Amino acid sequence: MPNISAKGNTSTLPSAPVQHDQTICGITHLGRCIQDLGEDDKGIFTSPFHLQPQDAYWLAPLGAATGAAFAYDADAAQAVGVDANRTNTANKIADFGSFWATGAEGAGIYFIGLAQKNPKLAETGRLAAEAVIDSGTVTLATKLVTNRQRPRQGNGQGDFWPAGTGHWGWDTSFPSDHATATMALARVIAGEYPHWYVVVPAYGFAETVSVSRILANQHFPSDIVVGQAIGFLVGSYVLNHRALYRPAKQGLAARVIGSIRPIADARTRTLAASVEIPLGENRRF
Repeated sequence: MPNISAKGNTSTLPSAPVQHDQTICGITHLGRCIQDLGEDDKGIFTSPFHLQPQDAYWLAPLGAATGAAFAYDADAAQAVGVDANRTNTANKIADFGSFWATGAEGAGIYFIGLAQKNPKLAETGRLAAEAVIDSGTVTLATKLVTNRQRPRQGNGQGDFWPAGTGHWGWDTSFPSDHATATMALARVIAGEYPHWYVVVPAYGFAETVSVSRILANQHFPSDIVVGQAIGFLVGSYVLNHRALYRPAKQGLAARVIGSIRPIADARTRTLAASVEIPLGENRRF
């Protein structure tokens, strides 16, 4: 069976092993949860070895958007400036999008689903928490490898390994774990319930938390771009490999958001995005 990517194409991520015992991760089968997380990490971390030519469809614009963000990181941080009241507000917003908070939010949805005897809602919460944990592993590994300074550290340029490879830390700037966790959570929720009244608030929450990290002088724009990309792709992986109740056909809002492509032009120093609006069968503008 072919893998299905975040956009519905053949994925580079290998399929998860078949669960012969049909046991589903849950509060009564924690061992299965640990096994699922291990299989997820194996598939996610080995995915670069399975890249195919068609993956340039999303890798190229992502790379361009990231490169453009890197080019303006220092200017963006300087433009934001420092405001104590704004920073305090931004940090309060960000508290709802931390790794621990989003994991708890996913777990909360899971237990509500159990209490209501709603297997789809329970699955949504379970997979959301799983995606947050998986994406957190990727983010942590990337932070250790890059060791980037935050906007108000050092010379404010967001240097990588400023003190050499002899000094490293866990709480570095690149990528944003808040952006990663909230996008992973939103991707699963929107994928399970692809209706505009679910999709818009889910992704709106992720974007709000991500922007708050820039306004709080905690991250550069490129930290956010890469963090959200990780969260979206990991959330898609978990959906495609674990979901049993995910609808086969996406709603209008989900298809519109899924069609967004970043566009960067180094010559004109512009960053934009394209989007497809479904007007009817086989019609786009």
